[in-house]
Amino acid sequence: MSSNANTIDLYAQLPKNVKSKSGAPTDVPMDPATGKFTPAFIERVIDTEKSDVNAKVAYSDRVKGRMLLLTNPFKDKTSKLDKIGDAGIGKKSGRKKITAKEKRQLKIYDIPEEARRYELFLPLHRLWTKYISSLFGDRDIASQLADAKQQQQALGRLIKADLHGAKLSVERSKCPNFVGISGIVAQETKNAFKLITPDNRLVVVPKARCVFALELSSDSQCLIYGDQFMYRASERAAKKFKPKPTVDL
Repeated sequence: MSSNANTIDLYAQLPKNVKSKSGAPTDVPMDPATGKFTPAFIERVIDTEKSDVNAKVAYSDRVKGRMLLLTNPFKDKTSKLDKIGDAGIGKKSGRKKITAKEKRQLKIYDIPEEARRYELFLPLHRLWTKYISSLFGDRDIASQLADAKQQQQALGRLIKADLHGAKLSVERSKCPNFVGISGIVAQETKNAFKLITPDNRLVVVPKARCVFALELSSDSQCLIYGDQFMYRASERAAKKFKPKPTVDL
């Protein structure tokens, strides 16, 4: 290796013949105001007292005639978020589900005031009557519940049944204010029944410490203990229940 190779400055300015072959743009348009501002700005930024870099040389070598991106491109943080409903909740495009908090903010499960009318839920009750009748094999439900041989099987079907559309009334409760409330089940949660009463009111009745009368047909009903129904409807349908003693109120 020759001695000249050791004295080559890696940051030296490229020869003109190399620049012409590099393909770098040499005719970049420049605003006159920018042409005056940029060299002065570089001179102000470079501290000649602490650095050996010549401001004019740095401008001619690294800035002049080049297109430089001075700042990062603007990224809209909400571009990957989709607004859901009137609540304006941001939902990530890659996420498939929304949280329970977001569901409450969106009021997904709330029944509107104009829909809280008893006559609107009567067709649902008639549909539920057909459903519960087919669930028990179109046989007399009261006789199955009274028969000792069929009682266990009938109760197993009843505890897994969907109660949306059923008529419930509160027979006993630790809170006397709930006793006597009756209506059609509009919604069932893990801890409560939401009933539409005949006077077009939405009443939320807790399951705990309450005994309900479930109307199975026009001439038969049975008592259910809310403490044993402390599950969601979907969970009850798939759960295996074991016989447990019931402590009365």
